[in-house]
Amino acid sequence: MVFRPMRPPFRFLLLLLFVALISIACQSASVEPPTATEPMPVTTDCRMIEHKMGETEICGQPQRVAVLSPPVLDHVLSLGVQPFAYAQMGIVSSQTFDQPEEQIPYLGSYVTTQPINLGSRRSPSLERLAQSQPDIILGEDWFLEDQYDFLSQIAPTLLFSDIGPNDHQHWRYSINGIAKALDREEQAKDLLARYPEQIAVAREKLAPVVAAHPRVLVIAPDDLAGTIFFLEDSTASNLLREIGFEIVTSEASSLLPDGNSPISVEIFPQIETDLIFVMAWSESWSENEPYPQDKIQQQWGNHPLLSQMQAFKDGHVFFLDYFLWASNTRGPITYQLILEELPKMLLPLVDEDE
Repeated sequence: MVFRPMRPPFRFLLLLLFVALISIACQSASVEPPTATEPMPVTTDCRMIEHKMGETEICGQPQRVAVLSPPVLDHVLSLGVQPFAYAQMGIVSSQTFDQPEEQIPYLGSYVTTQPINLGSRRSPSLERLAQSQPDIILGEDWFLEDQYDFLSQIAPTLLFSDIGPNDHQHWRYSINGIAKALDREEQAKDLLARYPEQIAVAREKLAPVVAAHPRVLVIAPDDLAGTIFFLEDSTASNLLREIGFEIVTSEASSLLPDGNSPISVEIFPQIETDLIFVMAWSESWSENEPYPQDKIQQQWGNHPLLSQMQAFKDGHVFFLDYFLWASNTRGPITYQLILEELPKMLLPLVDEDE
């Protein structure tokens, strides 16, 4: 059965009012949709798709796909589908992503359409969604669970999670559901089959680095304002672990008896590790600005304690963009981009040792 949550009469009236307002708005300020796709034809090829909010029936192969987060966009593009509308992290003032390579970090070069701009992934514009008349809406449950009822009034809405056993995030846990919704199950099988091969290639290339520098600490400093957070389940951590590196964890550190706790900058230099991956972010960062990895690197170099760490002096501290390397964007394309970058970063360390 299709998952349809019960709604009280008052809420139903609000939804009717919402649809009426959208209809009026469409008459006065329409959004020009991309011309590359047409409405989905009527079909009897229907299937039930399980997702975090229940089950939803999808028929045929959706053409107008509204994507409500960077990780889901990664999945969709990996499956060979182009977004019809998109909500991301940063702020783009234009009505469409007319220059996606510049407007959509890392994934924009894979976008060949000019998706309708739906605003922020945390609060996508319901008005613009309704105007665009999508065939399907895809998003993440932890951002949009509270908005699910409203989104479902616009188009069939499926919310997914990529969290699997032991609370580890990985696209392998969400790719099949999204692929089934888009009628792209064969493409998902190919992606899953190729992934072990990609890891094997990276493991072989980086074997000398793993042997010489096996321990990696992945962190996110709070703008070096006093605390540093372990990122043991970030995208980079998961990949490094699969390649063969040992991820330094907070649980294993005698300096953190309480486990997953932030550590002070004063204690941090005492942690034993060979390599440090610093995911640059800041509480003062605004979503229309790049991540401040250059700023963090400069602050680190000027810090009286951090600048004296042997790893920093040896060039074994890497300052990286949280958006790509941590968890803001996740999926087959993100993993491939990181796997391509790791040998460029790490293999020179072996040359230095010789």
